[in-house]
Amino acid sequence: MHRYFGRHISEYHPLAKSRPLALGGEPMRRDLGRRIYGYLVSAAFALFLFSPILWTLSTSLKQPTEMFQWPPVIVREPSAQHYTAIIADKDFSSALINSIVVSCSTIILTMALSIPAAFGISHLQKTAMRRLLTLVLALRAAPAMIYIIPYFLFFRQVHLVDTKIALIIVNTMFAVPLAIWYLSAFFDQVPREIEEAAMIDGASTLQTMTLISIPIAKSGIIATAILIFIGSWNEFLFALTLTRDDAKTAAVAILNFIPFEGTDWGKAAAACVLMLVPIVVFVPFVKKIRRRPNNDRFRERVKR
Repeated sequence: MHRYFGRHISEYHPLAKSRPLALGGEPMRRDLGRRIYGYLVSAAFALFLFSPILWTLSTSLKQPTEMFQWPPVIVREPSAQHYTAIIADKDFSSALINSIVVSCSTIILTMALSIPAAFGISHLQKTAMRRLLTLVLALRAAPAMIYIIPYFLFFRQVHLVDTKIALIIVNTMFAVPLAIWYLSAFFDQVPREIEEAAMIDGASTLQTMTLISIPIAKSGIIATAILIFIGSWNEFLFALTLTRDDAKTAAVAILNFIPFEGTDWGKAAAACVLMLVPIVVFVPFVKKIRRRPNNDRFRERVKR
Protein backbone atom coordinates (compact mmCIF):
# COMPACT_ATOMS: atom_id res chain seq x y z
CA MET A 1 0.00 0.00 0.00
CA HIS A 2 1.23 3.52 -0.81
CA ARG A 3 2.65 5.59 1.96
CA TYR A 4 1.98 9.26 2.60
CA PHE A 5 4.94 11.22 4.09
CA GLY A 6 6.39 8.03 5.49
CA ARG A 7 3.16 6.98 7.17
CA HIS A 8 0.70 4.29 6.20
CA ILE A 9 -2.30 5.68 4.29
CA SER A 10 -4.66 3.87 6.66
CA GLU A 11 -3.78 6.41 9.31
CA TYR A 12 -5.36 9.18 7.21
CA HIS A 13 -8.18 7.50 5.30
CA PRO A 14 -11.08 6.52 7.59
CA LEU A 15 -12.46 3.92 5.16
CA ALA A 16 -9.12 2.15 5.11
CA LYS A 17 -9.48 1.46 8.84
CA SER A 18 -12.88 -0.16 8.40
CA ARG A 19 -13.21 -3.90 8.39
CA PRO A 20 -12.91 -5.39 4.88
CA LEU A 21 -15.91 -7.14 3.37
CA ALA A 22 -15.87 -10.89 3.72
CA LEU A 23 -16.27 -12.38 0.30
CA GLY A 24 -17.70 -15.89 0.43
CA GLY A 25 -17.68 -15.85 4.21
CA GLU A 26 -20.37 -16.01 6.85
CA PRO A 27 -23.00 -13.84 5.05
CA MET A 28 -22.88 -16.06 1.97
CA ARG A 29 -23.18 -19.23 4.04
CA ARG A 30 -26.11 -17.74 5.94
CA ASP A 31 -27.85 -16.80 2.69
CA LEU A 32 -27.28 -20.30 1.31
CA GLY A 33 -28.73 -21.83 4.46
CA ARG A 34 -31.84 -19.68 4.17
CA ARG A 35 -32.32 -20.72 0.56
CA ILE A 36 -31.95 -24.40 1.38
CA TYR A 37 -34.41 -24.05 4.25
CA GLY A 38 -36.89 -22.27 1.98
CA TYR A 39 -36.57 -24.96 -0.68
CA LEU A 40 -37.09 -27.73 1.87
CA VAL A 41 -40.18 -26.06 3.34
CA SER A 42 -41.61 -25.44 -0.14
CA ALA A 43 -40.92 -29.03 -1.19
CA ALA A 44 -42.56 -30.40 1.96
CA PHE A 45 -45.60 -28.19 1.47
CA ALA A 46 -45.88 -29.18 -2.21
CA LEU A 47 -45.58 -32.86 -1.31
CA PHE A 48 -48.27 -32.50 1.35
CA LEU A 49 -50.54 -30.64 -1.08
CA PHE A 50 -50.09 -32.65 -4.25
CA SER A 51 -49.52 -36.18 -2.97
CA PRO A 52 -53.28 -36.85 -2.50
CA ILE A 53 -53.94 -35.64 -6.04
CA LEU A 54 -51.18 -37.81 -7.48
CA TRP A 55 -52.41 -40.81 -5.48
CA THR A 56 -55.96 -40.25 -6.73
CA LEU A 57 -54.67 -40.09 -10.28
CA SER A 58 -52.72 -43.31 -9.85
CA THR A 59 -55.74 -45.01 -8.27
CA SER A 60 -57.90 -44.06 -11.23
CA LEU A 61 -55.42 -45.79 -13.56
CA LYS A 62 -54.92 -48.97 -11.52
CA GLN A 63 -56.29 -52.39 -12.26
CA PRO A 64 -58.81 -53.65 -9.67
CA THR A 65 -56.26 -56.22 -8.50
CA GLU A 66 -53.73 -53.48 -7.72
CA MET A 67 -55.97 -51.41 -5.46
CA PHE A 68 -55.05 -53.01 -2.15
CA GLN A 69 -51.66 -54.51 -2.85
CA TRP A 70 -49.07 -54.30 -0.10
CA PRO A 71 -46.62 -52.73 -0.38
CA PRO A 72 -48.65 -50.28 -2.45
CA VAL A 73 -47.65 -49.56 -6.03
CA ILE A 74 -48.16 -46.40 -8.07
CA VAL A 75 -49.25 -47.87 -11.41
CA ARG A 76 -47.93 -51.03 -13.03
CA GLU A 77 -50.28 -51.40 -15.96
CA PRO A 78 -52.24 -48.17 -16.57
CA SER A 79 -55.85 -48.77 -17.53
CA ALA A 80 -58.62 -46.39 -18.60
CA GLN A 81 -61.41 -48.79 -17.70
CA HIS A 82 -62.61 -46.67 -14.78
CA TYR A 83 -62.88 -43.57 -16.98
CA THR A 84 -64.75 -45.55 -19.61
CA ALA A 85 -67.12 -46.86 -16.97
CA ILE A 86 -68.02 -43.49 -15.45
CA ILE A 87 -68.44 -41.84 -18.85
CA ALA A 88 -70.82 -44.63 -19.81
CA ASP A 89 -72.67 -44.12 -16.53
CA LYS A 90 -75.75 -42.09 -17.47
CA ASP A 91 -76.21 -40.75 -13.96
CA PHE A 92 -72.70 -39.32 -13.73
CA SER A 93 -72.72 -38.03 -17.32
CA SER A 94 -75.98 -36.20 -16.63
CA ALA A 95 -74.53 -34.76 -13.42
CA LEU A 96 -71.45 -33.60 -15.32
CA ILE A 97 -73.64 -31.77 -17.83
CA ASN A 98 -75.59 -30.22 -14.95
CA SER A 99 -72.34 -28.91 -13.46
CA ILE A 100 -71.35 -27.32 -16.75
CA VAL A 101 -74.77 -25.69 -17.21
CA VAL A 102 -74.94 -24.41 -13.63
CA SER A 103 -71.38 -23.06 -13.63
CA CYS A 104 -71.67 -21.29 -17.00
CA SER A 105 -75.06 -19.83 -16.09
CA THR A 106 -73.66 -18.62 -12.78
CA ILE A 107 -70.86 -16.81 -14.63
CA ILE A 108 -73.27 -15.07 -16.99
CA LEU A 109 -75.69 -13.97 -14.27
CA THR A 110 -72.94 -12.95 -11.85
CA MET A 111 -71.11 -10.85 -14.44
CA ALA A 112 -74.35 -9.20 -15.54
CA LEU A 113 -75.02 -8.11 -11.95
CA SER A 114 -71.47 -7.46 -10.74
CA ILE A 115 -69.97 -5.42 -13.58
CA PRO A 116 -72.43 -2.46 -13.35
CA ALA A 117 -72.31 -2.57 -9.55
CA ALA A 118 -68.51 -2.62 -9.42
CA PHE A 119 -68.31 0.14 -12.03
CA GLY A 120 -70.61 2.35 -9.96
CA ILE A 121 -68.83 1.62 -6.68
CA SER A 122 -65.43 2.43 -8.20
CA HIS A 123 -66.67 5.96 -9.01
CA LEU A 124 -67.78 6.74 -5.47
CA GLN A 125 -65.68 8.71 -3.03
CA LYS A 126 -63.00 6.66 -1.31
CA THR A 127 -64.71 6.64 2.08
CA ALA A 128 -68.11 5.67 0.70
CA MET A 129 -66.53 3.07 -1.57
CA ARG A 130 -64.70 1.40 1.31
CA ARG A 131 -67.80 1.29 3.48
CA LEU A 132 -69.94 -0.15 0.72
CA LEU A 133 -67.32 -2.76 -0.22
CA THR A 134 -66.97 -3.75 3.43
CA LEU A 135 -70.74 -4.21 3.65
CA VAL A 136 -70.79 -6.26 0.44
CA LEU A 137 -67.99 -8.51 1.66
CA ALA A 138 -69.61 -8.87 5.09
CA LEU A 139 -72.68 -10.37 3.43
CA ARG A 140 -70.41 -13.03 1.93
CA ALA A 141 -68.43 -13.66 5.11
CA ALA A 142 -71.30 -15.46 6.84
CA PRO A 143 -70.93 -19.28 6.76
CA ALA A 144 -73.00 -20.99 4.10
CA MET A 145 -74.40 -23.42 6.66
CA ILE A 146 -76.74 -20.80 8.14
CA TYR A 147 -78.47 -20.34 4.77
CA ILE A 148 -79.29 -23.99 4.09
CA ILE A 149 -82.58 -24.28 5.99
CA PRO A 150 -84.06 -20.92 4.85
CA TYR A 151 -83.08 -21.56 1.24
CA PHE A 152 -84.42 -25.09 1.27
CA LEU A 153 -87.75 -23.98 2.73
CA PHE A 154 -88.00 -21.13 0.24
CA PHE A 155 -87.22 -23.22 -2.83
CA ARG A 156 -89.55 -25.96 -1.67
CA GLN A 157 -92.31 -23.38 -1.31
CA VAL A 158 -91.80 -22.16 -4.89
CA HIS A 159 -91.31 -25.72 -6.21
CA LEU A 160 -87.71 -25.23 -7.29
CA VAL A 161 -86.09 -28.00 -5.24
CA ASP A 162 -84.07 -30.36 -7.45
CA THR A 163 -83.82 -27.82 -10.26
CA LYS A 164 -80.80 -26.19 -11.85
CA ILE A 165 -82.46 -22.79 -11.41
CA ALA A 166 -82.20 -23.08 -7.63
CA LEU A 167 -78.49 -23.89 -7.81
CA ILE A 168 -77.84 -21.04 -10.23
CA ILE A 169 -79.61 -18.57 -7.95
CA VAL A 170 -77.75 -19.73 -4.84
CA ASN A 171 -74.36 -19.80 -6.53
CA THR A 172 -74.95 -16.35 -7.97
CA MET A 173 -75.95 -14.92 -4.59
CA PHE A 174 -72.69 -16.12 -3.10
CA ALA A 175 -70.56 -15.17 -6.10
CA VAL A 176 -71.81 -11.60 -6.62
CA PRO A 177 -70.27 -10.06 -3.45
CA LEU A 178 -66.85 -11.49 -4.24
CA ALA A 179 -67.13 -10.52 -7.90
CA ILE A 180 -68.01 -6.93 -6.95
CA TRP A 181 -65.03 -6.84 -4.59
CA TYR A 182 -62.64 -8.07 -7.27
CA LEU A 183 -64.01 -6.03 -10.18
CA SER A 184 -64.20 -2.75 -8.28
CA ALA A 185 -60.43 -2.93 -7.79
CA PHE A 186 -59.90 -3.35 -11.54
CA PHE A 187 -62.34 -0.59 -12.46
CA ASP A 188 -60.68 1.67 -9.91
CA GLN A 189 -57.44 1.38 -11.92
CA VAL A 190 -59.05 2.62 -15.13
CA PRO A 191 -57.67 6.12 -15.92
CA ARG A 192 -60.35 8.68 -15.14
CA GLU A 193 -59.10 11.05 -17.84
CA ILE A 194 -60.05 8.53 -20.52
CA GLU A 195 -63.57 8.17 -19.13
CA GLU A 196 -63.95 11.93 -18.78
CA ALA A 197 -62.78 12.44 -22.36
CA ALA A 198 -65.41 9.97 -23.56
CA MET A 199 -68.14 11.77 -21.62
CA ILE A 200 -67.02 15.13 -23.00
CA ASP A 201 -67.38 13.65 -26.48
CA GLY A 202 -71.00 12.82 -25.66
CA ALA A 203 -70.80 9.23 -24.42
CA SER A 204 -73.34 8.21 -21.81
CA THR A 205 -72.44 6.41 -18.59
CA LEU A 206 -73.47 3.08 -20.12
CA GLN A 207 -71.40 3.73 -23.24
CA THR A 208 -68.41 4.76 -21.13
CA MET A 209 -68.66 1.54 -19.16
CA THR A 210 -69.12 -0.77 -22.15
CA LEU A 211 -66.77 0.95 -24.62
CA ILE A 212 -64.04 2.29 -22.32
CA SER A 213 -63.89 0.72 -18.86
CA ILE A 214 -64.75 -2.89 -19.69
CA PRO A 215 -62.16 -3.19 -22.51
CA ILE A 216 -59.46 -1.77 -20.24
CA ALA A 217 -60.39 -4.04 -17.32
CA LYS A 218 -61.09 -7.11 -19.46
CA SER A 219 -58.16 -9.05 -17.98
CA GLY A 220 -59.60 -8.64 -14.50
CA ILE A 221 -63.08 -9.53 -15.72
CA ILE A 222 -61.81 -12.74 -17.33
CA ALA A 223 -59.87 -13.69 -14.20
CA THR A 224 -62.91 -13.05 -12.02
CA ALA A 225 -65.14 -15.10 -14.32
CA ILE A 226 -62.72 -18.03 -14.13
CA LEU A 227 -62.63 -17.86 -10.33
CA ILE A 228 -66.43 -17.80 -10.21
CA PHE A 229 -66.61 -20.81 -12.53
CA ILE A 230 -64.22 -22.77 -10.31
CA GLY A 231 -66.18 -21.86 -7.19
CA SER A 232 -69.47 -22.90 -8.75
CA TRP A 233 -67.94 -26.05 -10.21
CA ASN A 234 -66.64 -27.16 -6.79
CA GLU A 235 -69.76 -26.19 -4.81
CA PHE A 236 -71.01 -29.17 -2.83
CA LEU A 237 -73.09 -28.16 0.19
CA PHE A 238 -76.07 -26.56 -1.56
CA ALA A 239 -75.91 -29.04 -4.44
CA LEU A 240 -76.24 -31.85 -1.92
CA THR A 241 -79.08 -30.16 -0.02
CA LEU A 242 -81.18 -28.69 -2.83
CA THR A 243 -81.00 -31.53 -5.37
CA ARG A 244 -82.18 -35.12 -5.58
CA ASP A 245 -81.74 -36.73 -8.99
CA ASP A 246 -82.59 -34.40 -11.88
CA ALA A 247 -80.33 -31.44 -10.97
CA LYS A 248 -77.56 -33.35 -9.21
CA THR A 249 -74.08 -32.02 -10.02
CA ALA A 250 -70.89 -34.00 -10.54
CA ALA A 251 -69.58 -33.10 -7.08
CA VAL A 252 -72.59 -34.84 -5.56
CA ALA A 253 -72.70 -37.69 -8.09
CA ILE A 254 -69.29 -38.88 -6.88
CA LEU A 255 -71.07 -40.11 -3.76
CA ASN A 256 -72.77 -42.73 -5.94
CA PHE A 257 -69.45 -44.56 -6.07
CA ILE A 258 -69.13 -44.53 -2.27
CA PRO A 259 -72.20 -46.50 -1.08
CA PHE A 260 -72.58 -48.20 2.27
CA GLU A 261 -72.11 -51.65 0.76
CA GLY A 262 -68.63 -51.01 -0.61
CA THR A 263 -66.72 -48.21 -2.27
CA ASP A 264 -65.69 -48.46 -5.90
CA TRP A 265 -62.39 -46.65 -5.42
CA GLY A 266 -61.39 -46.80 -9.08
CA LYS A 267 -64.53 -45.08 -10.34
CA ALA A 268 -64.54 -42.60 -7.46
CA ALA A 269 -60.92 -41.64 -8.20
CA ALA A 270 -61.62 -41.32 -11.93
CA ALA A 271 -64.61 -39.06 -11.21
CA CYS A 272 -62.44 -36.87 -8.95
CA VAL A 273 -59.82 -36.56 -11.67
CA LEU A 274 -62.46 -35.48 -14.18
CA MET A 275 -63.61 -32.84 -11.70
CA LEU A 276 -60.05 -31.49 -11.64
CA VAL A 277 -59.81 -31.07 -15.42
CA PRO A 278 -61.42 -27.57 -15.64
CA ILE A 279 -59.26 -26.33 -12.77
CA VAL A 280 -56.07 -27.62 -14.39
CA VAL A 281 -57.12 -25.98 -17.67
CA PHE A 282 -58.18 -22.58 -16.31
CA VAL A 283 -55.67 -21.89 -13.52
CA PRO A 284 -52.72 -21.31 -15.90
CA PHE A 285 -54.82 -18.70 -17.72
CA VAL A 286 -55.44 -16.85 -14.45
CA LYS A 287 -51.69 -16.78 -13.76
CA LYS A 288 -50.93 -15.34 -17.20
CA ILE A 289 -53.51 -12.58 -16.98
CA ARG A 290 -52.00 -9.30 -15.94
CA ARG A 291 -53.23 -7.88 -12.67
CA ARG A 292 -53.27 -4.32 -13.91
CA PRO A 293 -55.41 -3.17 -16.83
CA ASN A 294 -53.82 -2.51 -20.20
CA ASN A 295 -53.86 1.28 -19.91
CA ASP A 296 -50.93 1.93 -22.23
CA ARG A 297 -52.32 -0.23 -25.02
CA PHE A 298 -55.70 1.42 -24.74
CA ARG A 299 -54.16 4.91 -24.79
CA GLU A 300 -52.32 4.07 -28.00
CA ARG A 301 -55.53 2.72 -29.51
CA VAL A 302 -57.41 5.89 -28.54
CA LYS A 303 -54.71 8.12 -30.08
CA ARG A 304 -54.98 6.26 -33.38
